[in-house]
Amino acid sequence: MESAAARVTGALRQRVLTGELRPGEPLSQSRVAAEYGVSRIPARDALQTLAAEGLVDLGAFTAVVRGTSIGELQELYELREAIEPLLTKIAVPNVGRAEIALMTSLLGEMEAHPSSMDWLAANARFHALIYTRADRVRMIELTTQLRRLTDRYLYLHVDMFGETGRLDLEHREILEAVGIGDAAGVAELTRRHIAKSHDYLLRHMLHREPAPQA
Repeated sequence: MESAAARVTGALRQRVLTGELRPGEPLSQSRVAAEYGVSRIPARDALQTLAAEGLVDLGAFTAVVRGTSIGELQELYELREAIEPLLTKIAVPNVGRAEIALMTSLLGEMEAHPSSMDWLAANARFHALIYTRADRVRMIELTTQLRRLTDRYLYLHVDMFGETGRLDLEHREILEAVGIGDAAGVAELTRRHIAKSHDYLLRHMLHREPAPQA
């Protein structure tokens, strides 16, 4: 059974990722406890977990939702590009028929033009079915955290997902390489996939940045 702290953490995490809780918004222990009908201890534990994940900055009794920046975006994607391809290369030999079947189903969901939120959820599960099969606990934890933090940027800019054809094609190439057990090929395709998404999102953010004042 899910603990109160885990339930509150999951709910708050989703609200931060989707932008319902905006950067700079304060989250006091008392407010969180009242909203979710729990004591202050689960509320405190939830805020501490989100702070460890890099989603909030923690004070004595109040957390503040962390802001986003182009600098952080670049660092997160640089870390992903350095770690995730290697992790997927290690994982590919352990990906079996069940994972490939699930990935095929998820790809079908993504190609069926779902809502942006549903597409992003399917995208996260698609990639996790590969890299979580590696016998590298710390690398998996780090990759999961990095993906969660970059997903926050994707959620905050979901309007850039009007056309996902390029991403669907890249996913199909990754799936085909996984299917034939081409670990090196999957690693390179993953690296390119991350780099292209980084460039695409960076251009999107730069375009939306307010012009400097004269």
